[in-house]
Amino acid sequence: MKKNLFLTDILGLYATHIQSKHPQKKAQEIIAQTETAINRYTLPGWGLEPFKGRKPTRVEIDRATAFKQGINVEQFTTALEAQEKAFELLQPSDSSKEVYRSRLKELISWSSQQSWWPGNTLPEKSVDCCGGRRRRGYGIMAKTLLTSRSALPPYGLQPEQVSEKLKAEFEHFYKFRTSAHWPGRLEDPVKTTACRNQIRLFFHLFGWFHLHRRVPLEELSLNTLIPPVELKYAASKEAAATMAAKVGDYVDRWVCEFCNFLIEERGARSPHTRKNYLCALLAVAKFQYHNEITSSDYSEVPAVKVLRGRLSLATKELKNHVPVADVDKKWLDVTEVLKLIVKPLRDECQPKLACGSPRSLKATAYSFQRYVLWGCLTYSPPRRQQELRELKMALECPVKRPVDVPPDGLYQPLPTGRNRDRNYGYLYRTPDGRWFKDVTSESYKTGKTYGHQDLEIPNVQFPDGRCFYDYLEAWLYGYYKMPDGSWRSCGTAFKPGEQEVGRLWPCRLQFEAVGEFVFVRHNGTPFAEDSMASYISNAAHALTGQRLTPHLLRDIFATHFLDNGASDSDIASLAYGMGHSPQILRASYDRRSPVQKHRPIQLAVMELVQKSLHSDSTSE
Repeated sequence: MKKNLFLTDILGLYATHIQSKHPQKKAQEIIAQTETAINRYTLPGWGLEPFKGRKPTRVEIDRATAFKQGINVEQFTTALEAQEKAFELLQPSDSSKEVYRSRLKELISWSSQQSWWPGNTLPEKSVDCCGGRRRRGYGIMAKTLLTSRSALPPYGLQPEQVSEKLKAEFEHFYKFRTSAHWPGRLEDPVKTTACRNQIRLFFHLFGWFHLHRRVPLEELSLNTLIPPVELKYAASKEAAATMAAKVGDYVDRWVCEFCNFLIEERGARSPHTRKNYLCALLAVAKFQYHNEITSSDYSEVPAVKVLRGRLSLATKELKNHVPVADVDKKWLDVTEVLKLIVKPLRDECQPKLACGSPRSLKATAYSFQRYVLWGCLTYSPPRRQQELRELKMALECPVKRPVDVPPDGLYQPLPTGRNRDRNYGYLYRTPDGRWFKDVTSESYKTGKTYGHQDLEIPNVQFPDGRCFYDYLEAWLYGYYKMPDGSWRSCGTAFKPGEQEVGRLWPCRLQFEAVGEFVFVRHNGTPFAEDSMASYISNAAHALTGQRLTPHLLRDIFATHFLDNGASDSDIASLAYGMGHSPQILRASYDRRSPVQKHRPIQLAVMELVQKSLHSDSTSE
């Protein structure tokens, strides 16, 4: 850091240091008192005209700011003497003298430890300092509104309103949907997270029934949504069919009422919202009738036909649906993502702040985790965040060392019981030093179609000599703080006797992670769906002000390559890497505008026209 600093620069660096050491409210108090100690009770000792009133005017503040820009580091070393002169001139109370003298001494004490303080021989910028502040003044992400809709009061059931009877039904439904095998069920089990998400939607539906249809809490049940009818062994097939038809009419009526409620009272016009509710209701219908059917497609159940018809309509609406959210407040190009988000997050992976103050171990560990997450999402085609959220690593090694692992090599194997835990992806490292994600067909959304995948994590090389694996292995195992201030991951090979090994700093281990999950929250527990999405999005918003989500990254990548003329083989490879087909990529992830889609053929036509004109002029 340069030594030709002025007082305004020093105060800015000190504010950054205070904000990193204290909670927001306490930090604001210290910074405000320090500013007062300088502006009101020190600058007059150097010749600035004192503030006249209790609260300075805008003119007085501007004058003080300009004055501070002329106070260099050498003059600032005399600040305590200048403050005593100001005290003699202004005659403040003893308590005020004590507070503001203390704040100035704290500022000078911190400044005297910095490399730019006169007489210090420390290097200008330590190699273990961050590149700068991550937060760039964009405020809290939740205040960057994506729609003009006002917040509405919740209408869903609260947990304490759920009866014991309904809780038992939820548990029965959950087992029906997620158990490996279930009598009468004709479909494969779903992932536990998908089933929990559907149960959360039931809370909204039952809340609507209670508030708008006046159904008492104790009467709410899955029968309220889809009443069951005995079909398979009914004494009168005709009567049973009639009753089932009435149930279908009942379901159609209340579903239409609920959809109108979403649109008119909640402002939820997106077909996506309706599709989610309809899919959940379809699951309930299959649960209610799984012992009553004779055909695998539930064709004899009118309620299922009704829900499938409504689902088909919602799907058709999606083709022409314009998102309600303001995409401009979320969107960045791939190159902007890499430059404005991923690079600064890598620069942040240091044990000290830009001002030279040490960071806490947890803050440093969080930086490594944030960057590794973003690296996994952007250094290869972005997968669904669920795969990273549920990614695991083995915490055991084979008793016998594999023969192909070098004597000084790092080995991260797959678990010995891999086939017993196929609902999760696993991270592993091969003996030759490459990292992979082992993704089973059961562990990701489209696994039934695309099967088991081994996805190599690219080892991006950086100009400073580091690589992405350095950061990944530092997050997993920790890193050594070397005597020169640099760090080396625990995955790096050392030469005993030739290299001095510094102190070991933990990263993931710092959080006392529960279980095998690679990415964890501050208390060591795995991320929930919403918490990981917010964790990733908050980093993007802090750096750019954009509310970029992990799922939107998939749209961004697809749009970028489609708009830049990627070949069919490249698009097919991108789709495979993202876990779906080229057709789905073009239909669901292409966010190009009509102008962008029309541009390539328009350019081709214009080129053809120009060639024709050129040939005509030549023949003449």
